[in-house]
Amino acid sequence: MRLDLHNHTRYSPDARVPPRELVGAATRAGLDGLAITDHNAVGGIAEALDAARDGFLVIPAMEISTSEGHVLAYGIREIVPRDLSARETVERVVALGGVPVAAHPYRFWSGLGPEATAGAGFAAYETRNARTLRRGNDRARDLAHANRVGETGGSDSHSLGELGRAITVIDGGAVGLGDVLQRLGQGRTGSEGRDRGAAGTARYVTKAVGEWILRGMRRI
Repeated sequence: MRLDLHNHTRYSPDARVPPRELVGAATRAGLDGLAITDHNAVGGIAEALDAARDGFLVIPAMEISTSEGHVLAYGIREIVPRDLSARETVERVVALGGVPVAAHPYRFWSGLGPEATAGAGFAAYETRNARTLRRGNDRARDLAHANRVGETGGSDSHSLGELGRAITVIDGGAVGLGDVLQRLGQGRTGSEGRDRGAAGTARYVTKAVGEWILRGMRRI
């Protein structure tokens, strides 16, 4: 299976993509499924599920802002409070039956960094994020190998054009939500895709700084 496990919709403060359009674009791109990982929000999940055709998997999820950086939580539909520690966030996600994954661990400003990532008890790390520089992705993969945890990939899309640039790969045929979550929790997934290049960096920095100013210099 080929799944894009990191996507933002209009329910995130930094994206405007309707969930229905995201699902349609992913289907046309030949993906087997995607996760809706809006920032500290779960409002787009129901709309995405309603838009999905038979055989296309929508994974309920969210990207949680912890006191140390961002955490991806798969298989949950309930809000986990922001600004907790990474470890407490992981514990809350697990208590809800979800699977916590460290988002882009080495990204400046929103990554957890190696110590918090290694110490929080994640089942997997995001090792291929299409909005992260190659060095950051490579370091995340090295950290995952060193700690013997799984790997995930996601485009971190905030627009339809970014969808599918990085993905999570699950060997074998199509499986359902429960099986995907189980494999994530067992570290039995891989990642592949692109990194953020020079042109992408210029767009990313301009967008991120502009939105940061509009938010009153507060982090998402």
